[in-house]
Amino acid sequence: MTIVHVLGSALVVVCCSAAEPTWNPADAVQKAVHDIHTGHIKFYWAGSIESRPVGVPFEVAKNYPMANAGIGCVTNDIPLRERQEEYARRYNAKIYAYITQKH
Repeated sequence: MTIVHVLGSALVVVCCSAAEPTWNPADAVQKAVHDIHTGHIKFYWAGSIESRPVGVPFEVAKNYPMANAGIGCVTNDIPLRERQEEYARRYNAKIYAYITQKH
């Protein structure tokens, strides 16, 4: 019974951590290309009091699913917020180029 509990807990940790982006800006474009190929078009938004799409016009981003790059969270981890915004900027730029080129 204990082994089942440990394995189940490990599975939950792996699944939850796999769902969260690494926030490494170097990975953003590759992830955007993957999402384009799989048809999962979205834009990352950030901001605490008033969230906004990072680096793309609001009028465009509001028509697509919103992904969280630090929305509404208060944190003292400024380097994390900077990585999240840079990741979002690079990811969104690739997605935006794709959708504006497509139409």
